[in-house]
Amino acid sequence: MIRITDKSLCCGCTACVNACPVQCIVMRRDREGFDYPVANPDICISCGKCETVCPVLNPQSESDPLAVFAARSEADMEGCSSGGLFPMLAGKYLQEGGVVYGAAFMADMTVGHADVTDSAGLERLKGSKYVQSDLYAVFEEVRDLLEDGKRVLFAGTPCQIAGLDNYLGGRKGNLLAVDVACHGAPSPGLWEKYVAAYEKRSGGRLCRVSFRDKSESWRQYSVKYDVLSDGVVKSHRVHKMDDPYMALFLQDMTLRPSCYSCPARNGRSGSDLTLADLWNVSEVAPEFDDDRGASLVLVNTDAGLRMFDALVRDGLKTVPADFGTGRKRNAGFDAALTMPEKREEFFKGVHSAEDLIGYMSSFVVRKTLFRTVYEKVHTFLAVIKKKLLR
Repeated sequence: MIRITDKSLCCGCTACVNACPVQCIVMRRDREGFDYPVANPDICISCGKCETVCPVLNPQSESDPLAVFAARSEADMEGCSSGGLFPMLAGKYLQEGGVVYGAAFMADMTVGHADVTDSAGLERLKGSKYVQSDLYAVFEEVRDLLEDGKRVLFAGTPCQIAGLDNYLGGRKGNLLAVDVACHGAPSPGLWEKYVAAYEKRSGGRLCRVSFRDKSESWRQYSVKYDVLSDGVVKSHRVHKMDDPYMALFLQDMTLRPSCYSCPARNGRSGSDLTLADLWNVSEVAPEFDDDRGASLVLVNTDAGLRMFDALVRDGLKTVPADFGTGRKRNAGFDAALTMPEKREEFFKGVHSAEDLIGYMSSFVVRKTLFRTVYEKVHTFLAVIKKKLLR
């Protein structure tokens, strides 16, 4: 029976909840705003399935990708965090009658996994969501679709991919699993309080968020908030390091405890394809260095290679890359992150939406003047290059 005594040993993938044959496990939220499985001992039949499917208790071995590429889909870059790979990939699956699962904002601005069966619904899945998504009963839905012979594309974090594979009892031939080079999963409870605080401050209802708005710059992206007030939607952009929610995420303050020793990152998720930001694009693929975004693609399996080749035939622009060079400046590939010293103090002070934004801002560590000037100059040169290429 699952008993979480050390919260760093639970990634919240829900595999145990879905695998329990008597449904004795539920997810409950702790004071930091993360969900953990809790088993009812009066119902548990001690079958051990919950432990068998746990990706923390049963980690996969690390493996290097079969091939690595810098890539960009010019037709799909609008609204995407980097090179437009995911909407191109998902669009192909949908055209062929498949079902696509990915993280989406719900009507109340919480984040959960949703299924999409047409191109109109694909908009919901585009863009980064820096909140741990609620998987509900998604693993069961995916299993049922696969058993019915449907083709499924499932996109998620490395631990979600590992949990799904364990739940299914291994990779199924009609499932394509795509993960991201995950920086870590921020607290959904914190995000919900932040939304409430933002709405109180703005005087309207938050109806859309883009965590990676690159309309002005891909490297120095902004967080864009759309607020509905008196029937009018107003947009507000703020630089990533001036937005306390984003800044604390980037400084590893708001991550789930298991993220600091993730059992599935660094090639251990079992995914077919891994998508990442190619931050050192000038070194790997200078032809993509125009500050509009570029992706790094890790092809991990033969199934992933077949799909990637199909995308290339459909017009995906690619440049072969060296894995060691491509992973530079991408914390999503690191084997472990360091937990900030003030993390516990931070979460102890998060109680309500009252003055939450000001409280969070007090924990943001500002960059040095040298680093700030360096980034601004680098971004300015990239913008000039982008204009010259048009």
